[in-house]
Amino acid sequence: MLEIIDLHTGYGAIRVLHGVSIEVRSGEAVAVIGSNGAGKTTLLRTISGLMRASSGTIRYDGIDVTRASTDRIVRLGISHCPEGRRVFGRLSVHDNLVLGGVQRPAGDVAVDIRRIGELFPRLAERLDQPGGTLSGGEQQMLAVARALMAKPRLLILDEPSLGLAPLLVEHIFEVIAQLKSEGLTILLVEQNVHHALDLADRAYVLESGRITHAGAAAELRHDPRVESAYLGFRE
Repeated sequence: MLEIIDLHTGYGAIRVLHGVSIEVRSGEAVAVIGSNGAGKTTLLRTISGLMRASSGTIRYDGIDVTRASTDRIVRLGISHCPEGRRVFGRLSVHDNLVLGGVQRPAGDVAVDIRRIGELFPRLAERLDQPGGTLSGGEQQMLAVARALMAKPRLLILDEPSLGLAPLLVEHIFEVIAQLKSEGLTILLVEQNVHHALDLADRAYVLESGRITHAGAAAELRHDPRVESAYLGFRE
């Protein structure tokens, strides 16, 4: 579904990604793990058109989207839930959700808002509440829900558990696992490596803008190099 070949991206003269190549197959969950500053968010922003690659290729369903506009990328079926939630604080939960589905027919959006209420009952109870008055965990739920309103075939998640209490982390990952079980393809960047590797089918390790390890998530979980760097030393 998604193929990234020799991707180079940066901020002006500062290069962040150095020849990154990954693939995401239809129906699977793929995790990208790595330390802060490794280039994970830059990778996701480049895929969704928020940043421009200096070289390399991004293909989605065989279509070259390397230099496509963000709105075209969304229309093709890619939705990005960014790090930091970035909800519209003055707008109600309902209106945040409507904006997420702005390119879709109004009747379909209304149906999906009801579906969001099943996934996130707290949001269903707060549809008229301004997004900025929600708790941090509720704002993260809203950010994920807003991304789902575009009806994506590929959902990109950037640090969905960041700053959340353990119980809310569990709930977020339960929802992500449910979406995966329903056939949604997922590309996940996540600081909680245990949860990421438990959810993912495959994973990549990104270090200083380069892929250093790749393979089945279960295998990487027991790779001594990954284990010591991201999961803690063996006892």
